[in-house]
Amino acid sequence: MVNNIKAIAFDYGGTIDTPFLHWMQVYIQVYNNHLQLNLTPENFRDAYVFAEREMERLQCVKPTDGFIETQRYKTHLQFQILSQIGMVNPSDLGMLAEQAAQLVTNYAQGLVQANKPVLQQLAKLYPLLLVSNFYGNLRQVVAETGILPLFQSITDSTIVGIRKPDPAIWQQAFESQGYKPNEVLVIGDSYKNDIAPALSLGCPVIHGCSVAQSRVEGITTIQSLQELPQLLL
Repeated sequence: MVNNIKAIAFDYGGTIDTPFLHWMQVYIQVYNNHLQLNLTPENFRDAYVFAEREMERLQCVKPTDGFIETQRYKTHLQFQILSQIGMVNPSDLGMLAEQAAQLVTNYAQGLVQANKPVLQQLAKLYPLLLVSNFYGNLRQVVAETGILPLFQSITDSTIVGIRKPDPAIWQQAFESQGYKPNEVLVIGDSYKNDIAPALSLGCPVIHGCSVAQSRVEGITTIQSLQELPQLLL
């Protein structure tokens, strides 16, 4: 399916830690199922966007913070907005935000562990690179899951000062390890952030798509990382 590649570059969030679901969808699913909230993309979007922008503005995440600490920052910001619009009782804000952080951490870490055997299998044959929009602590987050040794390099947008969808973040990740773009297979869940930039550089790509996502004609898609060995090995 994919020939003459020398390395594989993965996105992280939405690709390795969810089943190709955008993280806004993950929060809605987890909060509705476990906290009995009645969230939809329409009534949750403002809280999600506010938290993401504040995280970037405040630069509150430390390089030593793990996934649970990162989620605590996010969930407390999200629940501030949810309390303001009447979706949760303000007096329950702190308790619910803490529960939410633990729930999404368990969710993501469970998915990483489920995907770990595939990554281990691929790492025996190809150098693996990780390229993600993150908060400066991607290495710590990956280390605590036990998959850090599988990756030749970790490229965190906050550390390199370049954010997807700028293709330069992918270019820098490849060049730092001595690869040309056409030698690196890019795998990600976001067409905008992962697939389109990679294609613009001349990389082969595989688009991770959930059942609900639309496919782009001519691009190889998978619904699970478990499908990769049959395509690559």
